[in-house]
Amino acid sequence: MSTLPDGEYLLTKVQWRRQDRDGAYRPLHGFTTGQLVAEGGRVQAQARFNDQFLSNRFSDLEGEGTPVALRVQVLEREDTYTLRCAGPVLDRAGASYQLQVSGEVSGAETVSLN
Repeated sequence: MSTLPDGEYLLTKVQWRRQDRDGAYRPLHGFTTGQLVAEGGRVQAQARFNDQFLSNRFSDLEGEGTPVALRVQVLEREDTYTLRCAGPVLDRAGASYQLQVSGEVSGAETVSLN
C-alpha cells in the first residue's frame, strides 16, 4: 500500500457510499471531471456529474450531514484511494452538479474501479 503524496490530482474514476450503513461502493453516475488536493493526509475533492437522481441523493445526505466514503483513482497513479469524508456539499454547476467533500485518506490499494 502506498500513500498519496501531497499535491493536486485529476480524478479519473469515483465511487461512493455512505459511511454509516452502505456496504458496497457505487459508481458516481454521470461523472465528468474532478480534482483532488492532498495535504498532510487531509484531502479536498470536487467531482462534477450530471445524474439528476444522484444529485437528489446527495442533497439528502448534505441536509443530514451524513459522512460519505469515496474510492477514487487519480491520473498517473496506479493505486485506488479510499477517502473518509464529512457530509458532502452539492452545488449546481450549469447543466451538471458539483460534489465537494473534505476528509482524510484512509487507505490505498491496487484495485481497478470498473
